[in-house]
Amino acid sequence: MDKKQIITEKITKILHELGFTPEISVEETDGVFQVLLKTDTEASLLIGHFGETLSSLQRVMEAILFKSFNELVPILINVNDYREKQKERIENLAKNIAERTLSQQKISTLSAFSSYERKLIHEYISANYPNLQSYSEGMGRDRKIFIKIKSEDNEIV
Repeated sequence: MDKKQIITEKITKILHELGFTPEISVEETDGVFQVLLKTDTEASLLIGHFGETLSSLQRVMEAILFKSFNELVPILINVNDYREKQKERIENLAKNIAERTLSQQKISTLSAFSSYERKLIHEYISANYPNLQSYSEGMGRDRKIFIKIKSEDNEIV
């Protein structure tokens, strides 16, 4: 049995134990297993407040898969295209903050984002604003994102 089949079986079992019955498909893209869940009635329960339930389900699955394969198996669980909508929302926010940083010529700070959301912000800034730099500082829920203007010699101002 290949990883894709095992992932499908394990996520199906967990979701059924929790009382959920979504359509499940698993695809591998660039070494990451995309677990797609489609449901008409259970989406909000599976996603949770700001995606917290979805993130927790993903962490549980990562732990189960690590135990099964004795290696990290990168997965991304998505419910009814929530991740795409989340990415669009985060990128719009990153764009607004980047523009504000440029217009005000001072550092901008963002807080209360998941590691996945911080990653999206860093990727968006580095891909679209070569004159800006983003970085994170802090621990856990206190971790913040800073966006600064680079100086002429690529140092942060």
